[in-house]
Amino acid sequence: MNNITTLFFDVGGVLLTNGWDHISREAAALTFGYDYEAVEARHQQYAEGFECGRLSLEEYQEKVVFSEPRSFTEEEYTDFMKTQSQPHTENLEMLRVLAQSGRYLLATINNESLALNEYRIKTFQLHEFISLFFSSCYLGVMKPDCEIFQRVLRITRREGAECLFVDDRPENVEAAQSCGLQAAFVHHPTDLPQTLRNAGVNF
Repeated sequence: MNNITTLFFDVGGVLLTNGWDHISREAAALTFGYDYEAVEARHQQYAEGFECGRLSLEEYQEKVVFSEPRSFTEEEYTDFMKTQSQPHTENLEMLRVLAQSGRYLLATINNESLALNEYRIKTFQLHEFISLFFSSCYLGVMKPDCEIFQRVLRITRREGAECLFVDDRPENVEAAQSCGLQAAFVHHPTDLPQTLRNAGVNF
């Protein structure tokens, strides 16, 4: 696998913590004191539209959380959502080194809502070392749908065999492989450096 020219990374669970996963949603219910099951049911109903960019953060909150009176504000809830994002600092620094080497095109393929995606890119300065962001909110399609990988290959004019995709969900890794990309699974963010070395990435 030493013919790699392009590295695609998932963001949540690899470079940063997850943006708005079930753990964060459970924590929100506990923090703000509402019925998790009821809100989670509405989340499942609107999650795809939210992460594919069809629903704004405000629309998502109105439909999922503020469909009934609350003792907290939308601003307080948004602030809580943002605090769920934290960096895996060593991995970000490693990507800076990879970017400076000039050997690889660095990009993301990630599922994320528009507002949180923009917040995470800006807050953690991902744009300083990642060239392209193929996020579900921009492309309107989510992993593990093979279409997202096909679109990325068409846009970048890359062959799947020269690309390595790294993700922390087996189903996404399998989907990328089925679309012709090289792909690797990381069980934990700390596994990323060795995973890249095993794939023949030089840094």
